[in-house]
Amino acid sequence: MGEILLYNGDMSEKIKIGVSIDPECEQPQVLIKTAERNELIENIIKAVEQCARGGAPKITVYDGERIVFLDEEDIIRVYVENRMLTVCASQGRFTSRMTLKEFEENLDSEMFVRVSRFEIVNLKRVASFDLSVAGTIAITFEDGGETWVARRCVGNIREKLSAISKGGQK
Repeated sequence: MGEILLYNGDMSEKIKIGVSIDPECEQPQVLIKTAERNELIENIIKAVEQCARGGAPKITVYDGERIVFLDEEDIIRVYVENRMLTVCASQGRFTSRMTLKEFEENLDSEMFVRVSRFEIVNLKRVASFDLSVAGTIAITFEDGGETWVARRCVGNIREKLSAISKGGQK
């Protein structure tokens, strides 16, 4: 049995994941072995149920003490402000315990692009790109929010826009 060790967002709980390949197994099974049923276990169950229904697991964010599950396509942008990760979505602004790098690794790279050291944006939620300012790009989102592309990311954004205009992304 192969094993993987994962840690939850705040590194307080360790999760051991095992995979056992059995040629006689007709249907995949998920067994959660735990001393108690808690919030972490509930989140794992919800993620597995979502996968079983054919969808990607929802992204867990926080609205104060309330846990909210977002679909990837609902996210407009993710950025770091005052050392806190903020997720702007169609449902509002939320915080996350993930790092920006973790978000970048988990989000669809065709849909999301890094625009600075501190921000990732959803290209499908962009209303316009203003290329008139020399050396940078201003982005306006569907919800009216705005941001700027860092100079070191302009080339990457221009490549993505070029691919989109040539039909590389829908």
